[in-house]
Amino acid sequence: MRELILNADDFGWDADTCDATIACFEAGLLTSATIMTGRPASQQAYDYARRNRGRFSFGLHFNMVDGHLPHAGRPSSLCTPDGRFRASHRQRVRALAWMLSEDDIAREFRVQLEELRDHGVEVTHVDSHGHLHKFPIVISALRTELERAGLEWVRRPQNFYFTANPRQAVMNNYCQRYFNGLRHTHYYGAINHDNTDWAARLPELLRDGLTEISVHPGFAEPWRRCETEPLVSATELRTALQRAGIALRRYGQ
Repeated sequence: MRELILNADDFGWDADTCDATIACFEAGLLTSATIMTGRPASQQAYDYARRNRGRFSFGLHFNMVDGHLPHAGRPSSLCTPDGRFRASHRQRVRALAWMLSEDDIAREFRVQLEELRDHGVEVTHVDSHGHLHKFPIVISALRTELERAGLEWVRRPQNFYFTANPRQAVMNNYCQRYFNGLRHTHYYGAINHDNTDWAARLPELLRDGLTEISVHPGFAEPWRRCETEPLVSATELRTALQRAGIALRRYGQ
């Protein structure tokens, strides 16, 4: 049986992204979203998640990159000297080299998770901004925190591709070894900016089992619109999924 979770990343990033995510939910195909804390529209995302508990699943979009201020509020191996998270490409290099503190990662994760729960969000799963959690030092740091928080589901490294990417596949296969014992979907895929026909190809590419596909809703930026439009004007994709016998699921279901 083929089952599909459509998860919106970046929920709360800004008003445009938040409005587009809600539009995707209400159109009926989006089943899940992960929320960013400390962003301009985070409160709007918290409120929507609280009102729609049980209707959709909501998780933490853990962030430790791209100049954002840490929530833990102290000097950290995750930050540049000015106290902000490093750019994504630089943080990835340090993560690969095991040059981050697991204690700093765990502390920042704990504070962001508590932010969601303090606002009444039922958290069902975890992923991360820029997929930083896939790197061994990061997922190693999060294991204890996930258990402490009673969270079972975490996004796996990517193993579903709309366009073949052998180099990325080698890295993701290496990272996957550190996910042993964690609960995740059978497959996970992300949409590249050049995958303009992703929605038309999705039903034929899905394999037996449970697959998560992440999208990044938004109306203002062209790459976000490409991921949003098939979910807002949902008739064509909904019909194709139904004809293929693909069932929509959410985390915690």
